[in-house]
Amino acid sequence: MPWRSTRTRSTCRSPTSNGSGKASTPPSRNCGRRRTSSRRRDVSRPARRGPTHQGRGARRGLIRQGRGACAAGASPRAAARAPRAGGPHRPFGAASLGVCRRDQGPGRHRSRPEELGRGPATRRGRGTPPRSERARAAAASPAGPDPGVELQRPVQTTETRDTAQTIAGRDAASLAIAVPIAAPALVVDLDGALLRADPLHERLFALLKAKPLAVPGLAAAALRGRSALKAAARDEDADFRIGTCPRRPAVERLAREARDAGRSVTWLTRESPATEADDDMTDALGRDTERRRPEPSPEAEARSLAARHPDGFAYVGRSEADLPLWRAARERFGVDLSPGLRRRAEAEGLGIVELSRAPSLGRAVLRSMRPHQWLKNLLVLVPFALSMGALHAGDAGLALLAFACLCALTSGTYLLNDLFDIDADRRHPRKRNRPIASGDLPVVVAVAASAALVVGALLCACALRLAFAAALGSYLVITLAYSFRLKRMALVDVVVIAMLFTLRILAGMLLVSEKPSHWLLMFSIFFFLSLAFMKREVEFNVVSQAGRSTLSGRGYDLADRLYVVCCGISSGIAAVVIFSLFITATIERSQLNYQAPELLWGVMGLVGYWVLRMWMLTTRGLMNDDPILFAARDRTSVLLGAVCAVLAVCAQVVHL
Repeated sequence: MPWRSTRTRSTCRSPTSNGSGKASTPPSRNCGRRRTSSRRRDVSRPARRGPTHQGRGARRGLIRQGRGACAAGASPRAAARAPRAGGPHRPFGAASLGVCRRDQGPGRHRSRPEELGRGPATRRGRGTPPRSERARAAAASPAGPDPGVELQRPVQTTETRDTAQTIAGRDAASLAIAVPIAAPALVVDLDGALLRADPLHERLFALLKAKPLAVPGLAAAALRGRSALKAAARDEDADFRIGTCPRRPAVERLAREARDAGRSVTWLTRESPATEADDDMTDALGRDTERRRPEPSPEAEARSLAARHPDGFAYVGRSEADLPLWRAARERFGVDLSPGLRRRAEAEGLGIVELSRAPSLGRAVLRSMRPHQWLKNLLVLVPFALSMGALHAGDAGLALLAFACLCALTSGTYLLNDLFDIDADRRHPRKRNRPIASGDLPVVVAVAASAALVVGALLCACALRLAFAAALGSYLVITLAYSFRLKRMALVDVVVIAMLFTLRILAGMLLVSEKPSHWLLMFSIFFFLSLAFMKREVEFNVVSQAGRSTLSGRGYDLADRLYVVCCGISSGIAAVVIFSLFITATIERSQLNYQAPELLWGVMGLVGYWVLRMWMLTTRGLMNDDPILFAARDRTSVLLGAVCAVLAVCAQVVHL
């Protein structure tokens, strides 16, 4: 019977009797909504469903096949690797057309076919029953949710290759996508494709740290070629392990999928067999894989591989020397290809699938320079700020040039320090992501950038003032000694850190006047000595949480923790005492630099409070491994620093 709706009518209909003994339609999903309508509608006519809803339902029916495996409790990648009937060399690691996502919570797996270039993602609309009804239907089934639905496995075609090139440079692990191969064998260049760092450069720099006297012999070997240099380096350092070098996860994943699929995997490396058998990469490469030396020339190696694998092989390479092997391969994969090599491969029609893109070299250099650490170089401006009454207009430009020189020098020393600490950084949970330790910045480029920064800074300092250049030269020498040896000596390391901070202030003093302030130098030594001990206490906290008993690359163990805390707090209090003595001497002598030295008492109180607060946060485990950077991001520290700066300026210009 037709009915006319009121002006505002609820769409929720209660299940009441309609006179025929049957209940009316149960409440719909739109129960509770209200709509405004004034037209007639015959409830006996079914609602018309357009092609859009039918298309959604059809697509959703296909995608629901992939959801069945996820509902059974299996991970998306495990469901994609489910066995199926086929030949002995089925593609491995193939992702389904709909990648099941588990990051949306239980029951909210969504298909992501657009990541494989298969069209837009589908969304649940009115064409699909409510999720609660689907759950009840699955629970009522005797077998429960169907876990045996097999996900579709696309073979490797031009489309999948284009897709792999499209996702190159993105995090393939986050997409849960692996590139399949169909060849019965996989051959990987271990030195170039798997490792992110050149083993020869790593070995040479390790020799430079351990055996500096071996440098002349290595230089003579370098004149005879790369092969002679590699042999000489291997003879000097036979204990070098390539397992310490960072690896590319995409290549490891491809090789692991090949082994799981029953394919033979061959690693080509020029490292000695003894090194290969004993290094840490044995488990990563697989004990059932083959590792051998390549032929002297790429052409000879290509012919050898073609003879070894008559049914074809897949090859993973990186450089132009791999072009003959790519030409002989049935399938071709590449990592970190240069633009020139990419254009050449496209011109020859090789169709190389890129597993990863090389990171930006300029960005890696900039990260290694640590621009965030330039905040510490503002100490060179402290003497300028404390001598405001005696400065001239041209001193502002002089201060900026001094700051730039010090930033260039410290960035060069940071690069050197990362080069010397490369082994310890790779074992550190956070420092392993630094550009040099992670392999984003090659060792050769890091050495060249460090040399350019250091030489440029010293030349610019000589143009400003020779005394300033001498201070920067002393900073460089102490930093090198710290990187080579002093950082591994207990107590000496923290004293050196305090001296390096004080040298920044001394360099600024030498530009302002020829007579430095001994009060300021003494205060700086004890103040930054307290922060250096604070840094070691943070490292103790990290070591204790990791279950270790010693600091990696340091001369401390956990038994020294209480001693370090006591020394750090005592040094901070000593700095405050020295500052109070300076204020007393300034008031008694009525020095001209301060018109109202009594205001400095407020600065002293705030500095003492800040030191004690920082140590309280450190003992609570709330401090990071760089107290100065922590203070720059801490609101309380920034506020205290601003108040201290205002009081120090007022003490010089305000008459009480």
